[in-house]
Amino acid sequence: MSNRGDTKGQWGWLRLHARWLRTWLSRARRQFNVRYARGPALLRRMGIPFSPVDPSHRGLLIIQIDGLSYNRLLKAVRRFQLPYIRRLLRKGRLRAHRFHSEIPTSTPAFQGGLFYGSNDEIPGFQFYDKKRHRYYKMGFTECAFEVEREFTSPGLLRDGSIFSGIFSGGAEARLFVSSSLLAPSRWRFALRTWDVLLLTLTHLTVLLKILLLGAVELVLAVVDVLAFVLARRVLRRQLEFIGGRLALSVITRELITANAVIDLHRRVPCIYMNYLGYDEHAHMRGPDSAVAYWTLRGIDRCIRRVVTAARYSEREYDIYILSDHGQEAVIPFDALTGESLAEFIQRETAGLLVESYSALEQKTAQLLRSAEGIRQLSRWLPWPLRGPVRAYAAYLLRRIERAPETQDLESYLDIVVASSGPIAYVYWALVPEPLTAEDIEERHPGLVEKLAAHPGVGFVSMRTREGDVEVRARSGRCLIRADGCDATGTLPFDGSRDRDLVLRGVRRITLMRRAGDLCVWGGKAPAGSVSYSYEFGGHSGWTDEEVGAFILAPPHIDFDFGQIRRHGDFYTFFMRYRKGWEEPIRGGDSAGDQAEAVS
Repeated sequence: MSNRGDTKGQWGWLRLHARWLRTWLSRARRQFNVRYARGPALLRRMGIPFSPVDPSHRGLLIIQIDGLSYNRLLKAVRRFQLPYIRRLLRKGRLRAHRFHSEIPTSTPAFQGGLFYGSNDEIPGFQFYDKKRHRYYKMGFTECAFEVEREFTSPGLLRDGSIFSGIFSGGAEARLFVSSSLLAPSRWRFALRTWDVLLLTLTHLTVLLKILLLGAVELVLAVVDVLAFVLARRVLRRQLEFIGGRLALSVITRELITANAVIDLHRRVPCIYMNYLGYDEHAHMRGPDSAVAYWTLRGIDRCIRRVVTAARYSEREYDIYILSDHGQEAVIPFDALTGESLAEFIQRETAGLLVESYSALEQKTAQLLRSAEGIRQLSRWLPWPLRGPVRAYAAYLLRRIERAPETQDLESYLDIVVASSGPIAYVYWALVPEPLTAEDIEERHPGLVEKLAAHPGVGFVSMRTREGDVEVRARSGRCLIRADGCDATGTLPFDGSRDRDLVLRGVRRITLMRRAGDLCVWGGKAPAGSVSYSYEFGGHSGWTDEEVGAFILAPPHIDFDFGQIRRHGDFYTFFMRYRKGWEEPIRGGDSAGDQAEAVS
């Protein structure tokens, strides 16, 4: 017995010393990498400037996984499709929280609230301004720039960087941003010959990785498209989908990851990243499709690289991983009925000229943003990379339709239909002021009832002359006032997890100046959830999957994210990080002090 006890004691002693040795080697390796081998030391030896913000202040790194709902995050973690995020959660380095994403559940509205604290004039990804006779599509530079110029609050990302987004947030370095397709200015320094060679070799490894992953993704995309076409006998948008898989799942993903790693080494105080791959694949194949979940594996690997770079940075970072919204599995309206919503309205309004702008989808706009961003980026790449990158950007630009030129739609259109997935906005273009439910009924008796009873429509909402919102569905109706709701019958959102928040969101959207005179909602329609764009996964609406977003936050952050009700609440929370960056350096300030202030 004593021998057995001695053996156990020896093994315990060995395990204890082995654990101590691993910890010591890990710390020694980190110090060596920071000072001599890893990015910070390399960039310093090359003379590349670092952020002037004092490194003792805690940094902010926000990683957005576009379109992934809280429920599907948990599903992906359980199925080991996000193995690194699973590891972070199991080790307690991050904690998962569900929050209610404000309606409209779209990226422009989310980033407007997060970056500037306001999204009151962004009813969706696409909308029409009756007074200006202008159609807005937030994937196009001039549209996003004009909307961003209207924000009055200071941007969250000042002195920072953003990689992929609709708005810049005031960031200095921007890549793949709709409102400003500019290459990062940090690459515009004079470098020595060996520096240029070293950067070229570094980027050659990135290029080789992109080529290898691109070849694998191309084969998978072709196989997937062939299977889809044979199963559904539909070729619509499939060739575009192949280009999208390459652009968003490989090229854009790897480029924004590489740039984020560089800025972490440069100790930039705030960095924002947006991975689009899951959202775009979910649009084309559905949010539960194998293609969409396959994309999460690549995103997970990139997140691991970014988090590792943050560990070796000279600044300590609080890392947040979040989504802007979820997605609902939907049926395209025209696939369900054989006609578009605009064609249905034109038939029911005695042949008025109705125009729909849903043909060019969000996916095409983001592909255009990627192509133009790649073309701009090529100007600052080492010379061996410029030719192939420019050739690929030119190929994408040839195949993607440009934004239509601004024109006076009032001169020839009676009605404009703007589709933002499961929401469609209907505008009477010849009337500059918003129409009410009474006005629409006087102009087109029975139109609203026919829409509300359609199997492809969940409900419709309209302004009233008293300033309230009227909702009509096939089997019920309600009047949403500022202080409550008078409902009769059953409505699609009666079983919603957050019914009161849905009512509040429907009222808020319907009363927006740029929302349609008639708002058509496809969520939980009699025929199933419906999108008024051609897609099989949609968002912008109210369903539990769309509003059920997530945020993974550091464990020391004592904040109830479940109480988030407006996207602007994130702006208030994250702006507290800027206190340390903008105030003069005081004795005793440290990253720990700042973390306590944020908590």
